Amino acid sequence: MVSQTCGQCGSTVAADEQFCPNCGNFIDPMAPQRPPATGDVISVRSDGSYEEFSLDQPPPDVHAADEAYEHDSDAPQRTGSGTTCPSCGAANPPGNRHCQECGARLDQSPLPTAPRPAVQATAGVRAAVAISGLLFVVIIVALLFNVFSDEPVAGDTTLAESTTTTPPAIIEPDVIEILAPECEPEGLSSFTCQNLVSGTDAEYQVNWEELQLNEEKIVIKLLFRVPMIVTRIDWRNIEDVTRFKTNFRARGLTIDSPGSLTPIVHELEDTPGTQTINYAAVDANSVEITIQSAYLAETVDSNVFRELAIDEIVVWGRPANLSG
Repeated sequence: MVSQTCGQCGSTVAADEQFCPNCGNFIDPMAPQRPPATGDVISVRSDGSYEEFSLDQPPPDVHAADEAYEHDSDAPQRTGSGTTCPSCGAANPPGNRHCQECGARLDQSPLPTAPRPAVQATAGVRAAVAISGLLFVVIIVALLFNVFSDEPVAGDTTLAESTTTTPPAIIEPDVIEILAPECEPEGLSSFTCQNLVSGTDAEYQVNWEELQLNEEKIVIKLLFRVPMIVTRIDWRNIEDVTRFKTNFRARGLTIDSPGSLTPIVHELEDTPGTQTINYAAVDANSVEITIQSAYLAETVDSNVFRELAIDEIVVWGRPANLSG
């Protein structure tokens, strides 16, 4: 059988063996074979170099080698007060934390724990804290300035003015003063157009039968002193029931004014006294009322008249220009 030679101790190793049975050295089948050592020489590795000795020579003195190592100036000094490695048993100087032979930790007590790092604020938190501090300083300075300053701050003045401003008063609708009434026809005798706004019992009367024959109508125009917002019209017939029935009474009306979009048509009730007409106009200088039809006069106690009678017309509203 083919054999090979161990390059470490020179022993003969079978060809199929990968390790030397004598020294345990790995046998590389691709490595060139070293010639066997002569004279039973064994080669061992010592400090990275090969040292050869003959098997016929006695083994080296281990204790002498150790003493030589201890007295070597480059080797670590071993003293009686040193620490023995619990792993390999080697002696170590008192200052060593790890064994200088095998590297094991000498002190088996628990290692000191590093203190927990303090919580560090992020950049956003630091910026928020800085801004808050700056705002606090600005507020303090502003308060001190207001306390020691003789003149009020512009913002405070504006606020004071705004709080002391009174909202414009709301004017409720009232009776509108009529500058002058104009009627067509003017009226009979003392029963003239002026009686419509006099505030007395005097009446406005016209011959309605004659107007009907001539196909004419009654037109009443009430002029205001200033432009007005009209809200309603009160129409007053004769209060006395007998006199009310024996005369013609206004029935169908057309009402218009410069401040309205379109004329309105209204039918009065055939009742004595006052009735309200809902009418609205904006920025009106006058109101014009046209009587289109009338209720027929009735015979009471053998009395009946041809005249149409109106007691009074009252217009309600408020000034269109409140600042004037």
